[in-house]
Amino acid sequence: MTSNAARRLRKLAVLLVSVMLSACAEEAPPVLAHYPAPPTPRPAAKPVERRQAATTRMMAPIAPGGPSGPLMMARVGSYMDALESDLRRHVHGKGITVVRIGDDIAVVVRNDRLFGASGALNGDDVLEPLGAILDGYVHTSVWVNGFTDTAGPPDANLAVSQKRARTIADALVHEGVAAQRITAQGFGEAHLRIATGDGKKEARNRRIEIVLKANPERTTATR
Repeated sequence: MTSNAARRLRKLAVLLVSVMLSACAEEAPPVLAHYPAPPTPRPAAKPVERRQAATTRMMAPIAPGGPSGPLMMARVGSYMDALESDLRRHVHGKGITVVRIGDDIAVVVRNDRLFGASGALNGDDVLEPLGAILDGYVHTSVWVNGFTDTAGPPDANLAVSQKRARTIADALVHEGVAAQRITAQGFGEAHLRIATGDGKKEARNRRIEIVLKANPERTTATR
């Protein structure tokens, strides 16, 4: 058997295992991998402007506008509008995209914004404001999905994506988000953001998608 054929078989086996694990869950984790390509990024701000922006953020703490009481179904749209607005205001920069599809929101972050070259967590500038916002919007479930490119064996890619998703989930808990709201899942090289062949390095495919779904209170009609 050729090396390419062996790789394809291993890749198929990993994907089948991933599908079986997802099927056993109460709810399949949402994946917003097929969203429109982000617009051309704006030129980076000058260093002085970045320092001023950082000072402004410290002087004006994040204060999410989510309601303190139960979230009614009729208010889900406005609730997620407010969450999206806070995310776009406080969680932004190169390598970060906020995506809205219906009433779901995904914060897509390239791995190089979250992890150092050694693989160690190095994303406080992203995770601290994100955690502060999610801590205030308590009526949301948080799905942390990890993805890789096709470089490396498929089974190793799956394990790496699972480890990184779990690392980000734990970091959000550290930032104050309740652990019971968070689900972490790795998908390896499935759901590529940028289509490539096998064995290709592509930074845009190495990412974390943090998918946010509203949890409105469901009322039961009475006679």
